[in-house]
Amino acid sequence: MTMLFWPIAFLVIGLLLLIVEVFVPSGGFIGFSALFCVGLSLWHAFQYSTRLGAVFLVVDFAAVPMTAMLAFWLWTHSPMSRKFFLKPPAPDEIGVSHSELNLPLVVGCEGRALSPLRPSGHVEIEGRRYDGLAEEGFIPEGALVRVVRSRSGQLVVRALRRPADVDSSQLGTRASAAAPTEHIASLIEDSP
Repeated sequence: MTMLFWPIAFLVIGLLLLIVEVFVPSGGFIGFSALFCVGLSLWHAFQYSTRLGAVFLVVDFAAVPMTAMLAFWLWTHSPMSRKFFLKPPAPDEIGVSHSELNLPLVVGCEGRALSPLRPSGHVEIEGRRYDGLAEEGFIPEGALVRVVRSRSGQLVVRALRRPADVDSSQLGTRASAAAPTEHIASLIEDSP
């Protein structure tokens, strides 16, 4: 046997044990055994000569991290790891989960406050529930509101002073030219 046999044998055994440690749950026993074998490899290399020990030390500093990375790469591609990791989301699940993209479409619509807006709460516009933000002050629950703008995923709303004879069936619609004159007058009064 040559003088390189034991240092190389212990190094190979240590690296193989390091790979096995990733796949077999041993509470660290196999990992400590791997480090012990790598240490024995260095000890035998330094027994023969300082130069051989220095070469094995450099090889160990390169081989141990590379073997650990290889072991984790192999583990992530094994059937066992698929049980540990979540599957990536489907492309249709990645999209925006709320209607933030539709918020500019409801600017100018009317609705009602579902909760008190002090200054934020919930509003119902065109039969859909949105996060609302009062433009100024407090808006009580059930108050009629008009969307002024959208900002940061919320609708900025203003309370309306509407005539008592206008029914709530017109909520969620844009003000039209055929609306009663009192309704148009109240909208002009409330505009910025």
